[in-house]
Amino acid sequence: MAVKYPSIGNKVVAKIIDKKGDCTIGMNVGDEFEVSTHKCGEFCGLFYHNILGWIQTLQFGGTFPAFSNPDVQVWECPNGVNKVKVELRRVKG
Repeated sequence: MAVKYPSIGNKVVAKIIDKKGDCTIGMNVGDEFEVSTHKCGEFCGLFYHNILGWIQTLQFGGTFPAFSNPDVQVWECPNGVNKVKVELRRVKG
């Protein structure tokens, strides 16, 4: 069965921009994929769970005043030993 994801709101692109240690699922700097309310990309469940609210904020046009650019956010994996840093970027469409 082919999976079809609905196009809702803005596109959000996740890009791995840094890592310290070895990601337990093998993410590497430069990996990039689309994420949304429906698409979890290549994230492990723990990391995706931590950033889902921020993905939805970008997807549905919200902003957060702590970030200087309302279309870009940077977050770190909750794994305290193997830190992966991701940039979430809103692509307005």
